[in-house]
This record gives sequence, structure tokens and C-alpha cells, in this order.
Amino acid sequence: MDQRERLLRSLDREEVDRAPCASPLQTGTVALMELCGAHWPAANGDPVLMTELALAAHRYARLEAVRVPFDVTVDASAFGAVTDQGTLDRQPAVLSPLLIRPDDRIERLPDPELDGRAPVLLSSVEMLRNRGTAAPVICGLVGPFMLACQLRGLEASLFDMILEPSRMRDLLETTTAWDNAFSRRAIEAGADIITIVDATSTGSILGPVQYAEHAQPFQSDIVSRIGKCGARAVLHICGDTSENLVGMVRTGANGISLDQCMDMKKAKIRLGEGTALMGNIDPIGTLWLEGLEEVDRSVTKCLAEGVDVIAPGCGLAPHTPLQNIRAMVKATRRIH
Repeated sequence: MDQRERLLRSLDREEVDRAPCASPLQTGTVALMELCGAHWPAANGDPVLMTELALAAHRYARLEAVRVPFDVTVDASAFGAVTDQGTLDRQPAVLSPLLIRPDDRIERLPDPELDGRAPVLLSSVEMLRNRGTAAPVICGLVGPFMLACQLRGLEASLFDMILEPSRMRDLLETTTAWDNAFSRRAIEAGADIITIVDATSTGSILGPVQYAEHAQPFQSDIVSRIGKCGARAVLHICGDTSENLVGMVRTGANGISLDQCMDMKKAKIRLGEGTALMGNIDPIGTLWLEGLEEVDRSVTKCLAEGVDVIAPGCGLAPHTPLQNIRAMVKATRRIH
């Protein structure tokens, strides 16, 4: 069973020989940049460098998938939001909201082939597929609620939910339309898996009622269309998602990626075997700051609690030691 088949079968809830070890979130680290010669910030804007850095996580860290991009500003850049370039060890950020004044609206849905850094990402996905690696190709996109908050601003978005719900819904429909257009094109380029990163829809911001109104239906639409295009969908929401966990599963996502703060055992008992759970090795407290023995213990614990895919609970920190990522993979392969 090769790595692509193992991960896809795990997400389909079919029998596999062992759990895979792959990150549905960002995999770029400074150590990997040094090994492959593709460094941030250049690797965020050049498809060849982006491809090389993604492949480095497979070649040198031995993760069982390749994943692009390395930040969460690609989608906002397509809409025209101002972003910075980041640095060698800091990802790009959205500098200011796009929709500030009361009459600001999105006049045109961006084109994934033309706008912002979306074409760079699509080119990299195509290159990764054409390199012929057995590793599955994962493409990340920013989920509809998080993207709306990037474009409007978090505080303004929360006010809109209460005072101008129709405006918020219009924006969510626009961001969902973008996610559907982009994910379709990414799958055509060769993505096996689309990770929907909707971090701002976390439980500390949206309670169950708000999540059911402002996040779940739009995530469900994207998941459904990804499936119709022949790919798998993974949903990642940062932080404590305990109260919204059932709603996340109701989106129909093949995999649910859990933050390191979540209790994997309780989540598995609550949700059963119908949805693959991914995670949730602490990317900071364990993978960055601890040693090999603690990494091994964390993997052992996750597998004992029923995790289906071993993965970091969030994106890798840029200064994560290479040996710790390798130890995570090695422990996963040993225990089955």
C-alpha cells in the first residue's frame, strides 16, 4: 500500500495496514529550507520554490504527503487584500481589511488563474502532481468564515453578524463561491485533498448556534463540491471545538483535523468511526520544544486514543527540529 492509497483510504474510512503520518496544514521549516534551497519569503511567491519546499517535507522530514501553501493569505490576496511578504521564519499576514466603509462591496469574484497568489499555488499543485511522487497532494484554502473575517475584519464581522446579518451572509456566499471555484481548479491541477482552514470559526468565537448559521452551511457546500470533483475534504478549525464538533462532522468532511488542545479520546468516543480524525501532536510544546522521547510518547498516546491520521495539531513552527518531525513519522510507522 503506497502513501497516497493509505491516506485516501484512511479518509474514506476503509481498511489500511497502519495509520498514515501527514500534515494537512503548513509544513515549511527553516531546516527544510536550508536542505532544499527554497526559502521564505521567496517560496511563497514562486511556484518552483514552493514546490521544492513542499517536496522537502516528504523527502527529508518523511511526512507521507506534500502540502501547499505555507500561509493563509493566498485567498485574501486574490480579492486584492494587502498582505506583506513575511520573512525567513514568519508567514505572510493580511495587513488590513479590504471592506472598511459601509458601502464597500466585492465587485467581482476573483479568477483563480489570474488574481493574487492563487496562480502560484495552482502551478505548484500541478508541479507536485507531475513530479510523480507516491505522496498524496494536499492543497489548503482559507474557509469561508475566516476569509470573510480577513476581508472585513474580525470585529466588524462579529458586529455584522448581529446588526447586519444580510451583509455578513452576502459576504459568506461570496467567499464560499471563491472557495468552490478555487478548490475545483486545484483538484483539476492534481490535488488529492483540499484542507479547509477555517480557524476563525473556532468555538471561542462562534458558539454552536452561530456556527450552525454562519459557518457550517457554507463549509458543507464546499465539502460537497470537493467530493463531486473526486477529491477528499479535510476541515481544520483551531482551538477548542468541543461544542461545535458534531457540526463539523455534519459538514460531511472526510477528515476532521483537531487542535492540540482537544481531547482526542473523548472526540473519538463521541464521533465514532464514521469520520477520520487527524492530529493532534502539539506543534509547539512537543514538536518544537521537546525531545525525541516526548514525540514518541505523544504519537503512542494519539494512536491509542484512536486517531486515524497522525498529524500536527496546527501548522509546523518554522524552527521545528527536523529530527522531531522524523521521530513523529517513525513512531507512527512502528506502531500498528
